[in-house]
Amino acid sequence: MKNKKSKKFSFAHICAYLSLAISVTMIVLWCCNAGGFKVVSLDSFVGVIVALLAIVVTLVVGWQIYNGLEIKRQLEKLSTLKEKFRVQEKTIEQQNKESRHLITMMFGVQTFDMRNYTQAFYYFMTSLLLTMQLDKPINVDKLLTNLELANDNITGSDIKDYDNLNDIQKCDKNIRALQNYDIIESRYKKIYHDFNSKIKKNND
Repeated sequence: MKNKKSKKFSFAHICAYLSLAISVTMIVLWCCNAGGFKVVSLDSFVGVIVALLAIVVTLVVGWQIYNGLEIKRQLEKLSTLKEKFRVQEKTIEQQNKESRHLITMMFGVQTFDMRNYTQAFYYFMTSLLLTMQLDKPINVDKLLTNLELANDNITGSDIKDYDNLNDIQKCDKNIRALQNYDIIESRYKKIYHDFNSKIKKNND
């Protein structure tokens, strides 16, 4: 990048110095009447000016075209980098969700072993929500089975001692809002319906 800038800088300086040298040379030759210089007529003067202007305009247009092509190349590079960054960002996001899915599933298994079934139910739901957000969901059947086992062991006293039922309800709402919810809909709805029935029975 620095080399390109230095080349452009040198080119501009060369053109400027060359123009200055030609102008000085022409003035000297004119003053000394070298080569038979004579006063030009109005027509020839206008013709020379028009020719010089045409040359200058041609150079300027050519330079602008070159700059335009260079800008287009840089924009294409930026577009490619932007796409690579977007892909990398999505990959990192997917890896993060997969890691959180595995961690919450592990927490669910641990709390299930500790017979804290309502908490385990919440962890399994959270893990299911995370894995269903992946491009290729994993452990879906296993999580649904774990939800069934946790739900079968939940009693009214378990629900009564659990303080975060709102978190479970929010998680349920997010699961139902997933684009690929239809994949698990029939089995999941039955599980949560049974769980919700226990909540209502406990409240009564």
